[in-house]
Amino acid sequence: MKPALHFCLIGFVIFVSSCERESMSPGAVELTIDFSWNGIQPCGWGNPEIRVSGVPAKTKFLKISMYDHVHRHDHGSVLATYNGSGIITKDRFRKIQGPCPPGSPGRYEIKIKAINESEEIIGFGSKERFFPEEE
Repeated sequence: MKPALHFCLIGFVIFVSSCERESMSPGAVELTIDFSWNGIQPCGWGNPEIRVSGVPAKTKFLKISMYDHVHRHDHGSVLATYNGSGIITKDRFRKIQGPCPPGSPGRYEIKIKAINESEEIIGFGSKERFFPEEE
């Protein structure tokens, strides 16, 4: 194998092995998620208020992410220490880009994964809403 190709292959293997790994616990439960776009300005930074229930007792972290399925755009994700509350306050995470549909409504999905101390996913759920919401 040519040295340059060998070097690239080694770099790729190191990159793939260092990527985030999430393992799903066989007993993972479904989380119930709800949110609304009330008070959210288009194209800002921050999350809407999110309500989550069914979070397992051994949850150490919540991973929150948002994706626009219409415009195929990832709006970011955060990993936060779980404080036991079922409410994630509006604008708590400024690393998530708010809804910003370019000319037509977007269909946004918020996903939440409950993660334990061993970094296993022990709960998951999602909710989708259009922005702007239909009247």
